[in-house]
Amino acid sequence: MMADCPKCQGSMEVGQTFVDYWGWRIPLRWADGQLKRSLWTGLSLRGRKHTDVASRRCRECGYIELFAGYGVEEDFSTLEIRAENDRLRKQMGTLLDRVAVLEKIATDPAERTAREIEALRDLPDKDNEEKE
Repeated sequence: MMADCPKCQGSMEVGQTFVDYWGWRIPLRWADGQLKRSLWTGLSLRGRKHTDVASRRCRECGYIELFAGYGVEEDFSTLEIRAENDRLRKQMGTLLDRVAVLEKIATDPAERTAREIEALRDLPDKDNEEKE
């Protein structure tokens, strides 16, 4: 099951975070430790491990979670599969409930079904009651 939003318990969707810098769309990255300034590149990554940052956003309240780590893409594809499985489980539950109703209708004796239909016909008509 895909994790719920920690703020509102809404459903989370996978997305991509980036920085828009003068028309350049640059994905966020994570580097281990405190970085040093570099004259040429802005920040020096020498000797530091760095990786992409992935994100999820709540569909209801907009809360965003950021995740960094190696294999982040694999983790999110797994989350997407889990979300799809959760959706299919709910749909399967609904279908099983409907099949149970159909089985009851099919296996009930005809006279009982006929009695229940007749009992419904004997109920007062709500439209006629409101007009009177």
